[in-house]
Amino acid sequence: MNMKSCTSILLLGLCLLTAHFTYANSDAWSDLTAEQQQKLQAVKNQWQALSAEERLAYIKTSERFNQLSPEQQQRLLNRFQRWQQLPPERKAELRERYKKFQQLSPEEKAELRKRLEAFQQLPEEERQAMREKWQSLSPEQREKLRTRFRNMTPEQRQQARERFIRHRQRR
Repeated sequence: MNMKSCTSILLLGLCLLTAHFTYANSDAWSDLTAEQQQKLQAVKNQWQALSAEERLAYIKTSERFNQLSPEQQQRLLNRFQRWQQLPPERKAELRERYKKFQQLSPEEKAELRKRLEAFQQLPEEERQAMREKWQSLSPEQREKLRTRFRNMTPEQRQQARERFIRHRQRR
């Protein structure tokens, strides 16, 4: 590769990098293209308060939005509306949990997803009972329960769930 080609590639890379960071670090709504402003209209009033990371995530999501099926678009819009309604403390907590999840091994992520699917298969009243019980525990009790549950076999977990359900039904 000759020097002119190397220079061209380097300049192109710098331009792309500059554009990326301009979007991510720009505080001004006016720095967005008209199309981006249209797609991101729902967050216009909050744009100044968003972190650079959040702004970039919104930009990337808006660019992918048209490639989604109508069902996926609706699901994304519903999640967005729920997110907008959350208090700042809850958003911060969820961001932390997401960062922790990203640090897990692929096997641990798969196990958590499997557990979530199993939880979602339970009847709503059982899920609600489990949520209420969990919220009533102290942080120390929660950690002790997490550790104990992690060390159980799948059969032991199922037995524990069944005992919990029987206990709730007796109340």
